[in-house]
Amino acid sequence: MAWDDLSSVVESRSADFKRLWRYSVGFYGVWVAHVGRQLGLLERLAKSPESEDDLIAATDFHPPAVHAWCSAAASYGFVSKKKGDKLHLSKRMKAILVDRRSPDYLGGQFSYLALRSLEYSGFEDLFRSGRARDMAFTFEAIEQATDWDHYAFLAAVRRDKKLHSLLSRGCRLLDVGCGTGNLLAKLHDTYPRSSLVGIDPSEEAMRRAKKMLENRPVQIMKMEGEAMRFEGEFDIACFGESLCPAKDKQKVMSNCYRVLKRGGTIAIVEGLMPPKRDDDEHRLIMGMQLDFALQGHKFMTRSEVAGLLKDAGFSKPRFADLGGSVYLVTAIK
Repeated sequence: MAWDDLSSVVESRSADFKRLWRYSVGFYGVWVAHVGRQLGLLERLAKSPESEDDLIAATDFHPPAVHAWCSAAASYGFVSKKKGDKLHLSKRMKAILVDRRSPDYLGGQFSYLALRSLEYSGFEDLFRSGRARDMAFTFEAIEQATDWDHYAFLAAVRRDKKLHSLLSRGCRLLDVGCGTGNLLAKLHDTYPRSSLVGIDPSEEAMRRAKKMLENRPVQIMKMEGEAMRFEGEFDIACFGESLCPAKDKQKVMSNCYRVLKRGGTIAIVEGLMPPKRDDDEHRLIMGMQLDFALQGHKFMTRSEVAGLLKDAGFSKPRFADLGGSVYLVTAIK
């Protein structure tokens, strides 16, 4: 990337100085990527190369802002300029920034970080008083971040003969903490024969989920995982990054055991604290601890999740690493 080509002044500094310099440069990279995604600039360039003037004419955006974004995006290596001064988005960058189904997709993560940073003025209050911020203010950020997790989950399900067969034939699945319904929409589109139910305690999440799923036969209910009253109804109970925010995780897990049929599967997609915490792959989740603390939550460890499953009565726990400290955890009733 362009920021690796440090000036001679920076290059002469210590390794620690250069490392921290890259962190500050990376902050702006997050916003360059997010603005390009949010305003559709990267999506336009993914379809065909365009000049800066083309982008201005097509979008009617403020010209100085477009010029500033284009020069920054080129400097950061998101886009390149070739013949006729047109901006190009390479196939590799398209996979990283635009293609939500790509295993290399990071665009949603950039947007999550940018949108969540709007709430970071609350850190001082968190440290001084312990007051967290309600997650209701961060739905859009979560939607952006979880696309990769959802598609990674679906890919893992396709590799799991039992789950794929169940969902393909048609089974009954409960999404616990379904949020705005994105995972349920993807599940229905992939496995239309299955009967899907989603629960979430948030009124705003329910409103968004019903809008998201209005043309799909998916049942949505306002309910906390701790208060579920289903019994032996479901073949699969799943969590899409929703176990961590649960107030009483053991109660939720015990309820999941009760709602499943005998031999049913619990499937949990969750970011977990890594055993190694100082390398590039795991550094992101270590930094996100502060973000989660601001929301009143913390990442769990593999042993904590295994303990919850065992105490609820589940057996045969399996941890599949989806990448970036995100795991698919499955167990059987």
